[in-house]
Amino acid sequence: MNWKILRPFVQYLLLAVLLLLAGLFAAFADDKTKPTKPGPESQEAREELRKIRDSLDQLRDEHAKLKEENGLLRKENQQLRRLLADKGEPGGVAAAAANVVGVVPTNQPNTEAKTQLTHWFTTSNGRRHNSRCRYFKTTEGRRCGPHEGKACKLCGG
Repeated sequence: MNWKILRPFVQYLLLAVLLLLAGLFAAFADDKTKPTKPGPESQEAREELRKIRDSLDQLRDEHAKLKEENGLLRKENQQLRRLLADKGEPGGVAAAAANVVGVVPTNQPNTEAKTQLTHWFTTSNGRRHNSRCRYFKTTEGRRCGPHEGKACKLCGG
């Protein structure tokens, strides 16, 4: 191509780039922000800061105590699960679990053994169905008692 044809376009392009650079330099030159200085601390501000630090220390102590208690409860839970797994022990699981927890076993029969599991509990929605319901044992769930979960709207639970 001929240089005479392209020369005006190149000149306009150079002029546009120079104006763009000049605008950027001007924008940065005007940016003279000063860092903010902290205000003078008053006695009230120091006192409030001390109270906040004290409450943080107290919360840290509480948190440490709760973590320790949580660890103890986890160990106790593991022991109870092991005892439930070992059902062959003489004296029953309830007596063994009572020894771990520190509860004195009673001679009263287990109330869970008395409760008959005559209903069906659907785990997906928490509904209870009786044996005449179309959802009885057809949905994913388990057997339950007559008062567990919400009653089904079709059968009344």
